[in-house]
Amino acid sequence: MAVNAAMNVTFPVVFAHGLEGSPDGTKGTYLRELFGAVVPELGQLDIMGQVDVLEDALPLPSRSVVVGSSCGGLAALGLANRCPDRIAHLVLLAPAIGMERHRDENPEVEKRRPGIFDQAAGFSILSIPPSMRATVIHGNRDPLVARDDVLELVKRSPSAGMVLVDDDHSLLSSKDIIISVVKRAAAGEDLLSGSWVERFDTP
Repeated sequence: MAVNAAMNVTFPVVFAHGLEGSPDGTKGTYLRELFGAVVPELGQLDIMGQVDVLEDALPLPSRSVVVGSSCGGLAALGLANRCPDRIAHLVLLAPAIGMERHRDENPEVEKRRPGIFDQAAGFSILSIPPSMRATVIHGNRDPLVARDDVLELVKRSPSAGMVLVDDDHSLLSSKDIIISVVKRAAAGEDLLSGSWVERFDTP
């Protein structure tokens, strides 16, 4: 795995792209170039199929930093619940919590991936395993994923921190923040100690 030595990578990085994304998309490209990230093709798979592919992509024997974007964030969340002992840090980028609410607007998505919205409803109520470090990055101008839905995920996941950025669902303007989070996670740092990470604990 070709990794930039300057990044001080302790844990390998695996990236799950979004529903209409690809391994050659913007995030997959810079994570691969900077961290040697493994970026599997998730293609036309439903969320369960994506979790299977991601599990197979996890390098052994090391634990990994798993980064998931949008629908890939739901798959990464499912992976975290399936095999928590193989993930050192979970990074969710605008995770598609509540994606099932967009079923009627996207009949072509359901046609290509039958059952994906029902799966999304089940994945959206998962929590991040309490023993797993996790960072959620979400844009305050995201028109697709409600901030309150993402906040609820963080609130029910006591080991998670949240970074709210001035961005939309693509998080294209937040590249530097994403790189900083992944860099620190891959180096094994505890991001919850960072002053710029806002943490929400369940009352």
